[in-house]
Amino acid sequence: MEIAMGTKNVSGVRRVVRGGKPRWFIDFRFTDKEGVRRRFRRDASVQNYSAALAEAVRLMKLAAAVGTVEQAEMAASDDRTSMTYADFVAGSFERLYMPKFRPATARRYRELHRQRVLAFFGSKRLGDIGPKDFRAFAALLHEDRVQTKGPITLVRTVLRAAHESGCIDEMPAVPSGLISVSRKLPSAPSSEDVEAMLGAPSWLGVAIALASLAGMRMGEVRALEVRDIEFDQRHIVIRRAMSENQSLTPKSGAEREVPLATELEQRLRDAVKDKLPRARVVLDAKGQTPSRQTVLRVFKLYLRSAGLKERSFHALRHYFISELMRGGASAEAVRVLAGHSTLEMTQRYAHVVTADLRAAIDRLGK
Repeated sequence: MEIAMGTKNVSGVRRVVRGGKPRWFIDFRFTDKEGVRRRFRRDASVQNYSAALAEAVRLMKLAAAVGTVEQAEMAASDDRTSMTYADFVAGSFERLYMPKFRPATARRYRELHRQRVLAFFGSKRLGDIGPKDFRAFAALLHEDRVQTKGPITLVRTVLRAAHESGCIDEMPAVPSGLISVSRKLPSAPSSEDVEAMLGAPSWLGVAIALASLAGMRMGEVRALEVRDIEFDQRHIVIRRAMSENQSLTPKSGAEREVPLATELEQRLRDAVKDKLPRARVVLDAKGQTPSRQTVLRVFKLYLRSAGLKERSFHALRHYFISELMRGGASAEAVRVLAGHSTLEMTQRYAHVVTADLRAAIDRLGK
């Protein structure tokens, strides 16, 4: 049973309730080729108002132009099946799906499209993309020594959105083995190297301490506020993370608490002195939160000046997790402290303990 909701429909779209669930429904009248008034009705292909309204407007224009519902739907179908990957990305995907991603993820997706994906898939019709295209694309990536995970995952995400939007009838299968993932974690710096890094001046030293002694991601370091440090209880509550210039929930989607290491506690007491509760802990000389690019640039400059091996800022987080594993912490405890969403992610660090045991046995013969 359909129950119309709201005032009289004039847009060609209305909301109905069917089986207790609300649905967007296309409903409009048009004049056929014989001059007879007729009615067109069906569920919207994409169940949100903007997409349903766009579909209704397109169908009304087609019905007015060709004069029959059948030809209008056929024209709409032809329009759907002839849509290219680039058309869908520039239209529905950019408008309806990109806003759902974190800003940093959206930026990375746009970069991947510009770098390689659109050059290969852009002119292909959505309905024609299949396993052979994925294989050919993966072969090109392998030739250029580029990991396949990011680009192929993006294409799969776009095609899933196209399927949800009704632009393709079936999701094409991605052949197994095409998505190569490096299981080797970036090497963590030694304790001696971290000690040298902690000698960095000003806000950089604080950022390094938060990453290496509390395991915080860069976005979490940049978003940390004075009120998030509870000195009485001797822990940090990680509530937010910066993605581009937006403050969002952490990557795991949940808050976590990390006890304060003694060295970190003293650094933070100095860093938050005379600051208001909502002030950011890591601020540059202008009193502003340094951008991700600024943190990376200043960090690498300091490594060079200190004669240390160049590493990613994220390697400091690897150090934190590796040291916990070496210290005998359980995998579940490490997972919680690191903010991993699954235990599998944490267990990738088990090789650290295995390598230490192997090195200990090797020393026996010496």
